[in-house]
Amino acid sequence: MVDVEVECADVLAAVERSFRSLRAVLESRRFRSPRGLLHALCLGTLRNYRLLVRLLRLCGYRGPVRGGRREGWLPLVAAYEAVFRRSHVAVERIERFLGGVARCLRRVDPLDAVEGVRDPAERLSILYSVPRWVVEKLLELHDASRVESILSAFNRGTPMYIRFNRSRVNVNEAVELARKAGVYARPDPVLDDVLVVESLEPGAVTRLDPRIFYIQDRSAALAAHLLGPVEGVVLDSFSAPGGKAGHVLWRSPRATVVAVELSRRRLRDEKMLLERQSVSARVVLIEGDARRPPVRSVGAAIVDPDCSSIGRIGHSPETRLFLEQAGPRIVERLARLQYEGLKAALLATRKGGTVIYTTCTLTREENEGVVKRVVEEGLAELEEAAPWIGEKSPVEPKTQRIYPDTARCGGGFAARLIRV
Repeated sequence: MVDVEVECADVLAAVERSFRSLRAVLESRRFRSPRGLLHALCLGTLRNYRLLVRLLRLCGYRGPVRGGRREGWLPLVAAYEAVFRRSHVAVERIERFLGGVARCLRRVDPLDAVEGVRDPAERLSILYSVPRWVVEKLLELHDASRVESILSAFNRGTPMYIRFNRSRVNVNEAVELARKAGVYARPDPVLDDVLVVESLEPGAVTRLDPRIFYIQDRSAALAAHLLGPVEGVVLDSFSAPGGKAGHVLWRSPRATVVAVELSRRRLRDEKMLLERQSVSARVVLIEGDARRPPVRSVGAAIVDPDCSSIGRIGHSPETRLFLEQAGPRIVERLARLQYEGLKAALLATRKGGTVIYTTCTLTREENEGVVKRVVEEGLAELEEAAPWIGEKSPVEPKTQRIYPDTARCGGGFAARLIRV
């Protein structure tokens, strides 16, 4: 029998080598260990990998760590069990992997890893296992205690959210249909077509009718609410995976969407999603560059461009590895892409039309910085980004920042612009 620690180390090594998501790697293979246990172990290790390296060294471990190899991840997985799970069942195996280091790890407190570390950015980077440059970006906007609250919330996880098709069912009917499928949920307090999942039976999500229900994080569901009811043509730039296009069409039965996506593979996936949601007849899918949209004079647009995805490190903890590898220069490159995409969408929108700009990241350059450029160039004016699930940006109060500690969902940013 293969130890769950060994299988988890194989998974994490594959994630690091391939830059694929944890979920994708888990779904691509067969494992002997129970899938739920394996996922939980890998998730916990990824959320604490920098902290675990520090504690391993503190306890005298001098072997290699990480490096895209099983041998580099196995000590981290075993350390996670020793420090956080204190599992008596796994004690013998952990000692086999780590020897006497395991006994030290079972005695340490995670805070021992930052004893003597004075610098706030370095302390938070170690404690919450995010690259230092990401912490520094957050500290540009908030003090250390607030940044710690945000990072801590990423490690706790957030509820599952499911939106429903208001053109088919009302909120009470949606709650009852979900319950019959084994999903127990309550209405979101702000977004009128979103349910907050409180518990669910095994396999319940697969029993939900895709014409009525769609799993989508609360922060992602915000975009269609900011846009409001619309008629006519809506441009959806950087469209895949298609969740926002489908949401607009569920909320606005007299709208059509032109969805622009550069990746052919992602466009195929989007087509299948929109077919399942029974809205594909009102969508024109175009394989192309969102910085050069093939439409003009649309009534509205949504721009949700590629970003550094800092707001997803709770839901997709492997993002920490990718951000560490990319380094802070990725922000400058992405901000340029985002500005060009937003400017193109504004130029494709007729005067008076609404353009929603959203990201799932938290740097000022990719959010307020991009919006500020198009406003200063006279292409748009900002309107208040209501409804509010987040908080007013300290940089531009009409825009909203979404954080997991207050909004209880993934992190992100949203702005509502009017073409002038």
